Amino acid sequence: MMAWTAILLTLSITAAVSRSQPVQITGTTSALMYLTKFGYMDPASTNPNSGALLSAESVHKSIMEFQAFAGLNQTGQLDDATIQMMNTPRCGVKDKVGYGSEARKKRYALEEYRWSSTYLTYRITKYPTALYKADVDRGIAAAFKVWEDATNLKFTAVNGGHATIEIRFERYEHGHGDSFDGPGGTLAHAYPPAGGGDIHFDDTEEWTIYSYKGTNLLQVAVHEIGHSLGLSHSTVKSAVMFPYYKHDQRKVKLDQDDVLGIQALYG
Repeated sequence: MMAWTAILLTLSITAAVSRSQPVQITGTTSALMYLTKFGYMDPASTNPNSGALLSAESVHKSIMEFQAFAGLNQTGQLDDATIQMMNTPRCGVKDKVGYGSEARKKRYALEEYRWSSTYLTYRITKYPTALYKADVDRGIAAAFKVWEDATNLKFTAVNGGHATIEIRFERYEHGHGDSFDGPGGTLAHAYPPAGGGDIHFDDTEEWTIYSYKGTNLLQVAVHEIGHSLGLSHSTVKSAVMFPYYKHDQRKVKLDQDDVLGIQALYG
């Protein structure tokens, strides 16, 4: 691996890459940025101004934790399979909340809070530029129904006023300090109940509803709604709450892991 002093010097340069293109993982420096972004490394250790020391041991451990989460061989090295997974489009929510947290005892993971009511409303306040509004309405309604069918939750779309969950299609920086990065990279992110439950989709993606070309809105929406209801990412590859986009998925349905997680929250 390259010297850690050189890594610290180049991190700030890499971070300055234009937001119009996702940062491609090609080597150690971009991989460290990725591992920090998704909760595998202490942000202080990759901040050139923090004075924190970045050791080969900590990098090796972080790579192994990522590989374990993604279901890869735990080599601790940036092998081809690891780099390929890091370059796969995914949800922008962190896999691990809090650096150094203990390994989960369940495959599904729960946020600290859930909604106190089982009757929830949602509202799409900003639509994508490349899809018909009615098609988006139908696609989002279908995504909510996937979760409704597995629980006693009831979801209702509202056209005005306050809604439990606000849904928006945004581009790049959109006021939350969590920018989108253009086509590919992070597709969407959502906040847990304690954070308001809102869902944001990257409007620069080629969203589709009735086609499996581009990025299927239903698949991503079902995943993000899971976050809005209080689920974190799952390590089960077949689960909806696995953080990576499944290009070959032809039908969106909950895995048993998803059902166990959501029913642990809401019955």
